[in-house]
Amino acid sequence: VEFEKPGGMIMPIIVELQFEDGTTETQKFPAQIWRMNNDTAKRVFATEKKIVKIQLDPKLETADIDVENNTWPKEEAKSKFDELEKK
Repeated sequence: VEFEKPGGMIMPIIVELQFEDGTTETQKFPAQIWRMNNDTAKRVFATEKKIVKIQLDPKLETADIDVENNTWPKEEAKSKFDELEKK
C-alpha cells in the first residue's frame, strides 16, 4: 500500500485492516515513516486473511481534514445533511 502526504504535515499513519471474516487489525506507524521520502510511504501487509477494506485514521486521531480519501475501496462520503434527514 502506498500512502501519500498531500498536506505537507508530518503525522503518524494509523491503519485499520478489515478482513473477510469480519475481524479487524490496527497498525500504527510513527511520524518517522516520512523520513526517507517526504511525499509517499509504502508498507506491505502480509496476512493470511483476505483484506476487504483498509481505513486510515479510523478513530480520527490525526489532523487529517480530508477524510474522503481514507478508505480502500473508495467509499462515497456521507453528507451530514443526509444523516440529519434520516432522523
